[in-house]
Amino acid sequence: MKLTNQQITTIEETFVLNGVVYDDIKFELLDHIATEIESEISTEDKAFEVILKEVFERWKPQLRPTSHNLLLGYGFLAPKIISDKFADDKKKELIAAGIIASLFTILILLINNEFKEPSVLLAIVFFLQASAVVGALLMTSGKLYILKSKIKTTHLFRFNKNFNLLLLYGLLIGFGCFPILPFNKSIEIKVFSLITTLIYLFLIYGSLKLFYKHFQFENKMKVI
Repeated sequence: MKLTNQQITTIEETFVLNGVVYDDIKFELLDHIATEIESEISTEDKAFEVILKEVFERWKPQLRPTSHNLLLGYGFLAPKIISDKFADDKKKELIAAGIIASLFTILILLINNEFKEPSVLLAIVFFLQASAVVGALLMTSGKLYILKSKIKTTHLFRFNKNFNLLLLYGLLIGFGCFPILPFNKSIEIKVFSLITTLIYLFLIYGSLKLFYKHFQFENKMKVI
């Protein structure tokens, strides 16, 4: 038995009451829960409201407020299914940023040792600074676009959460306020500075990917 539009609206309202406020998660969960309810309505002689309550009771462990203070910061609390997703995504992001930044640092240092030309090093620094400025400008454009968005997604939440810090560091790197390869400094300081720069560049463009995912979901919802 197919659920009515009113019944689907009731499910969505129950999501919100349980802290599920992001449209992409609601969209994903709606399919699972609606299927469960439809199946039980077809096989059991119970009212929709009774089955709705039973189904959400089974989903209660996934909707229990949970925090991941180390990864998501103190004070953040969300249903377990959302909190776990944020923590898992953050963990993958940080691991990927560390690996990629380390590999590019090794590559840049090898290039520097191979050519031993100041112009090569200056070209690399200029490229990284330009990438930081472009990333900051794209993030600002994305921020202006989503001010009009009426859809809330986990992608949009993460983009907004990272926006101010990443924009600040992107501009500091881009305009040379944060030296990428400081002169007259030890190799350890240069490596640390380079890795930090590359991690922030990775995170800036990772945030742009989040904006793109939100944009895709928004367009998907417009055609449904």
